[in-house]
Amino acid sequence: MNTGWDKEFDASVGLAFSLKAFETYRKSGMLTAEIRSVPGIRGRCQAYMELVQGKVVACYLIDRQSERHNALKEHLMQWDEERGPFGWVFRENAAPRITSPVPVVTGQLSSGPLPSSPPVFHRLTNHLDIKQLQAWTAQQQHYLNLIFLHVDGRRNIEEIKEEVPLSPQMVEEGLHILLQLRAISL
Repeated sequence: MNTGWDKEFDASVGLAFSLKAFETYRKSGMLTAEIRSVPGIRGRCQAYMELVQGKVVACYLIDRQSERHNALKEHLMQWDEERGPFGWVFRENAAPRITSPVPVVTGQLSSGPLPSSPPVFHRLTNHLDIKQLQAWTAQQQHYLNLIFLHVDGRRNIEEIKEEVPLSPQMVEEGLHILLQLRAISL
Protein backbone atom coordinates (compact mmCIF):
# COMPACT_ATOMS: atom_id res chain seq x y z
CA MET A 1 0.00 0.00 0.00
CA ASN A 2 1.41 3.40 -0.94
CA THR A 3 1.08 5.87 1.92
CA GLY A 4 3.12 8.56 0.20
CA TRP A 5 6.40 7.87 1.99
CA ASP A 6 8.85 6.79 -0.70
CA LYS A 7 12.31 6.87 0.88
CA GLU A 8 13.62 6.56 4.40
CA PHE A 9 16.99 7.94 5.56
CA ASP A 10 18.93 7.55 8.80
CA ALA A 11 19.47 11.11 10.03
CA SER A 12 20.96 10.30 13.44
CA VAL A 13 24.25 12.11 12.68
CA GLY A 14 22.83 15.11 14.52
CA LEU A 15 19.70 17.16 14.05
CA ALA A 16 21.41 20.48 13.21
CA PHE A 17 23.59 18.84 10.53
CA SER A 18 20.65 16.92 9.05
CA LEU A 19 18.39 19.98 8.91
CA LYS A 20 21.09 21.92 7.01
CA ALA A 21 21.46 19.06 4.52
CA PHE A 22 17.68 18.77 3.99
CA GLU A 23 17.47 22.54 3.49
CA THR A 24 20.33 22.48 0.97
CA TYR A 25 18.67 19.72 -1.04
CA ARG A 26 15.13 21.12 -0.51
CA LYS A 27 13.75 17.83 0.81
CA SER A 28 10.13 17.40 1.88
CA GLY A 29 9.00 14.81 4.38
CA MET A 30 8.84 13.92 8.05
CA LEU A 31 11.77 13.72 10.47
CA THR A 32 11.03 11.60 13.55
CA ALA A 33 12.88 10.38 16.64
CA GLU A 34 12.16 8.98 20.06
CA ILE A 35 13.16 11.58 22.65
CA ARG A 36 13.75 11.10 26.35
CA SER A 37 13.84 13.55 29.26
CA VAL A 38 11.66 16.27 27.80
CA PRO A 39 10.72 18.94 30.36
CA GLY A 40 7.02 18.73 31.18
CA ILE A 41 6.51 15.30 29.58
CA ARG A 42 6.71 12.12 31.59
CA GLY A 43 8.63 9.28 29.95
CA ARG A 44 9.71 9.02 26.35
CA CYS A 45 7.90 10.67 23.49
CA GLN A 46 8.05 10.80 19.70
CA ALA A 47 9.31 14.00 18.08
CA TYR A 48 8.05 15.05 14.64
CA MET A 49 9.42 17.71 12.32
CA GLU A 50 7.63 18.21 9.02
CA LEU A 51 9.78 19.67 6.25
CA VAL A 52 8.57 21.24 3.02
CA GLN A 53 11.33 21.99 0.53
CA GLY A 54 13.87 21.92 3.35
CA LYS A 55 12.02 24.28 5.68
CA VAL A 56 10.54 23.12 9.00
CA VAL A 57 6.80 23.87 8.82
CA ALA A 58 5.61 21.90 11.85
CA CYS A 59 7.33 20.69 14.98
CA TYR A 60 5.67 18.76 17.81
CA LEU A 61 5.93 15.89 20.29
CA ILE A 62 3.50 13.06 20.95
CA ASP A 63 3.67 11.52 24.42
CA ARG A 64 2.82 7.98 25.53
CA GLN A 65 -0.83 8.94 26.00
CA SER A 66 -0.94 10.14 22.35
CA GLU A 67 -1.20 13.78 23.44
CA ARG A 68 0.32 16.29 21.07
CA HIS A 69 2.63 19.01 22.44
CA ASN A 70 3.91 21.88 20.33
CA ALA A 71 7.69 22.19 20.27
CA LEU A 72 10.26 24.59 18.92
CA LYS A 73 12.85 23.49 16.41
CA GLU A 74 15.53 25.20 18.49
CA HIS A 75 14.59 23.20 21.60
CA LEU A 76 14.77 19.92 19.71
CA MET A 77 18.16 20.90 18.29
CA GLN A 78 19.38 21.79 21.80
CA TRP A 79 18.10 18.52 23.31
CA ASP A 80 19.63 16.55 20.44
CA GLU A 81 22.99 18.22 21.02
CA GLU A 82 22.92 17.88 24.83
CA ARG A 83 21.31 14.43 25.23
CA GLY A 84 21.64 12.84 21.81
CA PRO A 85 22.13 12.49 19.05
CA PHE A 86 18.77 10.80 18.93
CA GLY A 87 17.86 8.19 16.32
CA TRP A 88 16.36 10.58 13.77
CA VAL A 89 14.77 9.03 10.69
CA PHE A 90 13.71 11.07 7.67
CA ARG A 91 10.89 9.79 5.49
CA GLU A 92 10.83 11.61 2.19
CA ASN A 93 7.38 12.41 0.91
CA ALA A 94 6.95 12.07 -2.83
CA ALA A 95 3.18 11.79 -2.90
CA PRO A 96 1.35 12.23 -6.14
CA ARG A 97 -0.27 15.62 -6.56
CA ILE A 98 -3.99 15.91 -7.02
CA THR A 99 -4.87 18.03 -9.99
CA SER A 100 -8.21 19.27 -11.11
CA PRO A 101 -9.59 17.18 -13.93
CA VAL A 102 -9.42 18.80 -17.33
CA PRO A 103 -12.70 18.58 -19.20
CA VAL A 104 -12.52 16.36 -22.26
CA VAL A 105 -14.22 17.89 -25.27
CA THR A 106 -15.49 15.56 -27.96
CA GLY A 107 -17.10 16.64 -31.22
CA GLN A 108 -17.76 20.34 -31.54
CA LEU A 109 -16.60 22.80 -28.92
CA SER A 110 -19.41 24.02 -26.78
CA SER A 111 -20.12 27.71 -26.77
CA GLY A 112 -20.58 27.75 -23.02
CA PRO A 113 -17.77 28.82 -20.69
CA LEU A 114 -15.47 26.23 -19.14
CA PRO A 115 -15.54 26.04 -15.36
CA SER A 116 -13.11 28.59 -13.95
CA SER A 117 -12.80 27.21 -10.43
CA PRO A 118 -11.62 23.79 -9.28
CA PRO A 119 -14.36 21.29 -8.41
CA VAL A 120 -15.47 20.92 -4.81
CA PHE A 121 -15.11 17.77 -2.72
CA HIS A 122 -18.11 15.96 -1.23
CA ARG A 123 -18.26 13.44 1.59
CA LEU A 124 -19.65 10.03 0.70
CA THR A 125 -19.92 9.06 4.37
CA ASN A 126 -20.46 10.91 7.66
CA HIS A 127 -17.29 9.54 9.28
CA LEU A 128 -14.24 7.54 8.33
CA ASP A 129 -14.27 3.78 8.86
CA ILE A 130 -11.58 2.92 11.42
CA LYS A 131 -10.96 -0.43 9.71
CA GLN A 132 -9.92 1.37 6.51
CA LEU A 133 -7.33 3.43 8.40
CA GLN A 134 -5.56 0.59 10.23
CA ALA A 135 -2.67 0.54 7.73
CA TRP A 136 -1.65 4.08 8.69
CA THR A 137 0.10 5.37 11.80
CA ALA A 138 -1.86 7.22 14.48
CA GLN A 139 -0.40 10.49 13.19
CA GLN A 140 -1.44 9.75 9.59
CA GLN A 141 -4.93 8.75 10.79
CA HIS A 142 -5.14 12.09 12.62
CA TYR A 143 -4.17 13.95 9.45
CA LEU A 144 -6.70 12.05 7.33
CA ASN A 145 -9.48 12.80 9.84
CA LEU A 146 -8.48 16.46 9.96
CA ILE A 147 -8.62 16.74 6.16
CA PHE A 148 -11.88 14.75 6.01
CA LEU A 149 -13.53 17.19 8.45
CA HIS A 150 -12.82 20.08 6.04
CA VAL A 151 -14.61 18.36 3.14
CA ASP A 152 -18.12 19.81 3.19
CA GLY A 153 -19.33 20.03 -0.41
CA ARG A 154 -18.52 23.75 -0.60
CA ARG A 155 -14.72 23.87 -0.47
CA ASN A 156 -12.40 23.15 -3.40
CA ILE A 157 -8.85 21.83 -3.10
CA GLU A 158 -7.28 25.29 -2.76
CA GLU A 159 -9.68 26.31 0.01
CA ILE A 160 -9.08 23.06 1.90
CA LYS A 161 -5.28 23.52 1.61
CA GLU A 162 -5.63 27.04 3.04
CA GLU A 163 -7.74 25.94 6.00
CA VAL A 164 -6.06 22.70 7.08
CA PRO A 165 -2.95 23.36 9.24
CA LEU A 166 -0.75 20.99 7.21
CA SER A 167 1.50 21.52 4.23
CA PRO A 168 -0.34 21.77 0.88
CA GLN A 169 1.42 18.60 -0.29
CA MET A 170 0.19 16.63 2.74
CA VAL A 171 -3.36 17.91 2.22
CA GLU A 172 -3.23 16.83 -1.43
CA GLU A 173 -1.90 13.42 -0.42
CA GLY A 174 -4.66 13.07 2.19
CA LEU A 175 -7.35 14.02 -0.32
CA HIS A 176 -5.92 11.49 -2.77
CA ILE A 177 -6.06 8.76 -0.10
CA LEU A 178 -9.62 9.74 0.89
CA LEU A 179 -10.64 9.55 -2.77
CA GLN A 180 -9.10 6.07 -3.05
CA LEU A 181 -10.91 4.98 0.11
CA ARG A 182 -14.16 6.28 -1.44
CA ALA A 183 -14.79 8.44 1.62
CA ILE A 184 -15.03 11.56 -0.57
CA SER A 185 -15.68 12.38 -4.21
CA LEU A 186 -15.24 15.28 -6.61
